[in-house]
Amino acid sequence: MRNSLILLLFGFSLSNFSFAQDSPWFRYDLTYYKIQTATTGIYRIPASKLTVLGIPLKRIDPRYLRLYHRGKEVAVWVVGEQDGRLDSEDYLDFLGKRNEEWWDSGLAIPNPYVNTYSDTTAFFLAYTPGEHGMRMDSSETHLSGSDQLDVAQVQVFAEDYALGKRASWGLRSSSPKEGQGWMSSVIAPGLDLEFLLDSSFAKVDSQSISLELGWVGRSPQEHVPKIWLGTSSQVIRALQSPQFSGFESLRQTLVLQQEDFQEGKLRLHLAADPARKGDYFSLAFAKLTSSLPKAAARNETDPVRFTVEVLQPVCFRDYRSLPANYLLVGHRQLEKPSLQHANALDAYASYRASPAGGNFDTLVLRMEELYDQFAFGERGPWALNSFLKFYWPIHHPQYLLLTGRSVVPFAQVWVDHASVFYRNAPQAFDLQDLVPTAGFPPSDAYFVRGLKPGEPELSAMAVGRIPAKSSQDLSNYLDKVIEKERLLVSGPNRILHLVGGMNPAELARHSSFMEGFAALAKSQAPKVEVITYTKQGEAEVERVDLGKEINAGLALLTYFGHGSLGYNELDFGYVSDSTLTYANAGKYPLLLINGCDYGNAFGPSYSQGEDWLVTPNKGAIAVLSNSSFGVDLLLKRYTEIWYQHLFAGESAADPLRLGEIMLRSEREFLFRYGLSSEHEAFLSQQVFLADPALRIFPTNLR
Repeated sequence: MRNSLILLLFGFSLSNFSFAQDSPWFRYDLTYYKIQTATTGIYRIPASKLTVLGIPLKRIDPRYLRLYHRGKEVAVWVVGEQDGRLDSEDYLDFLGKRNEEWWDSGLAIPNPYVNTYSDTTAFFLAYTPGEHGMRMDSSETHLSGSDQLDVAQVQVFAEDYALGKRASWGLRSSSPKEGQGWMSSVIAPGLDLEFLLDSSFAKVDSQSISLELGWVGRSPQEHVPKIWLGTSSQVIRALQSPQFSGFESLRQTLVLQQEDFQEGKLRLHLAADPARKGDYFSLAFAKLTSSLPKAAARNETDPVRFTVEVLQPVCFRDYRSLPANYLLVGHRQLEKPSLQHANALDAYASYRASPAGGNFDTLVLRMEELYDQFAFGERGPWALNSFLKFYWPIHHPQYLLLTGRSVVPFAQVWVDHASVFYRNAPQAFDLQDLVPTAGFPPSDAYFVRGLKPGEPELSAMAVGRIPAKSSQDLSNYLDKVIEKERLLVSGPNRILHLVGGMNPAELARHSSFMEGFAALAKSQAPKVEVITYTKQGEAEVERVDLGKEINAGLALLTYFGHGSLGYNELDFGYVSDSTLTYANAGKYPLLLINGCDYGNAFGPSYSQGEDWLVTPNKGAIAVLSNSSFGVDLLLKRYTEIWYQHLFAGESAADPLRLGEIMLRSEREFLFRYGLSSEHEAFLSQQVFLADPALRIFPTNLR
């Protein structure tokens, strides 16, 4: 994706903002009308569109129309408001925007011109009788300030999404980090970047022009790019090379000369020094800027006018008055009728509120509403994050269940022999982003970090996810939960250990780990039976049908070895595969998969873990695994702690809920091994695909 656009700098700027709701920008007693924009320019709302207010046009006083963007009121121009009424020929103009990136992390933004999730942002129109709205100074230019106007052309590069700086062992934090964002493909020895910029808008013959380049490092060493005007075979003029290091972002400004332009075009060639092996970097944007008299700018670059066709009514909820200890986050797609329920999401909340489900105070949240109220109408995980920062200190909920599938914006599929990103073409994907993950690599735990004062490194509540792609998936899982919890006192007393490894040394190492886990289980629950299968030979994948063991009933299946989202070294298949012999209704185990990526139910592919979770009447009740890179030492340490808490229990009659086991394991892991970037990344990417309020172990194990 490479976008070229003309930007007018109207003195319309947005400073950094937060989503704190202590003093919200909206009122609970008003209806707001959302207007979505994806291109920068003047947008017009004709008087006829304002009939959505439910008031006859002649009775609307246009002076009381107000517009908000990202929590701030913005100035508009209203033609015909002087007489205090709205006539059919009147209209409202405002400067709409293309969505651009922002981070609230203090890090430099590699590409400020591309929002991670979408080009679309939102404005909210309100009618506030007696309260005058902000207005522009001039209907002719919509401009203010000095006689000069900076105009610019920005070419945006977004062919690749980089995950940024790594910690030790190949791990990456899921929080925003240096070098993370949209940018060009890698520029490296033998991989150059060449492009044209159109400078005709800036009148090169009479104005000086500056060129700003946004560089991003892609490897740990020093970067010294080579830049010249021309082509791979013709150097017209060499430009000064910038110097930056690691995954740093750098903005370089160059002053251009009149002779640099040929027929209103500027051709740039970027390359890595072939002698600097491993020197990888990218370009995020290239920006030409010139100062012109306003009159000239108006003639040359008057923005296109867009007519607003849709004003979507939005009302905001006062969550301060809605206490709950169990939160369900869903999407309207999950509220459609299924074979079992008229509304699967409400049915889930009702079950958890019932005596059989735990008598929880439940609250259903829709992502669409959170986007509007806590992220100013923009898609992204900060909507839920902001809600929790507002809600948790008031009501201190214990459990958070994310009920929908997520697809990260940089997920790719092939369409017409070309790769497309989810961000740009979600309609091309079979799976949709219903409830987003909190960071990249995927992490749901980041939603609940930093909420509890004095313990920012710990999760403030237990979080789990049902990667339901439809209401039917959610209904299927709910039925399994109800069945499992009803049979809690008489469940199976067996656990199955699967040992993988690519060579004899790994098999021996992983076998010793599993023997230790088995000893921990039996020391806490003497009646438990441990069955162990070890991979035979050195083939990459050994396929096994575990139908006999699964169908007989297991409380837990634990795997240790190499993995992926679709299979492990001991590949037991997709439970929905009718050619396999799985038939374990009512005897759904927990899967603990120690390997890479098995918990990554956040891409375009249907993962094995989610298949075992949402397939009806068979499969698993919970899947715990890592969404990214698994380090065997960290996995071993975590599993030891997790086994201790899983099999201990407060009492035989009252086993712990799985979410509580997760919280205790996280706390003890950090207490034993300390807080580090590696431990923080590992723990945050342990994804729990399950209801965190589940109790799965029967009392007859102890």
